[in-house]
Amino acid sequence: MPKHPEARAWATSAEVAEAAGVTTVTVLDWAKRGVLPAYTVVHGGRRGRAARWPLHAPAQAAWVRDQLDGGLTFAEIAERLASGAFKPPT
Repeated sequence: MPKHPEARAWATSAEVAEAAGVTTVTVLDWAKRGVLPAYTVVHGGRRGRAARWPLHAPAQAAWVRDQLDGGLTFAEIAERLASGAFKPPT
């Protein structure tokens, strides 16, 4: 076993959902609405399908939740995203 395993280059749906305090179904819906980044579907054999998200997706999901809690609509959040209001962590 290597001393320093490679860091993953993606986040799981569970991590994205946990960051926003919502379910995995909700984050998939948010992605369809355009307020979360696109994810990649991978096939896990007997484990079925899984989504892999960009590393900044958990932070963006938490940001989206904050915007929704502040009373913004999905359309308003999408506009804010387009204008650069969300800055992914580095």
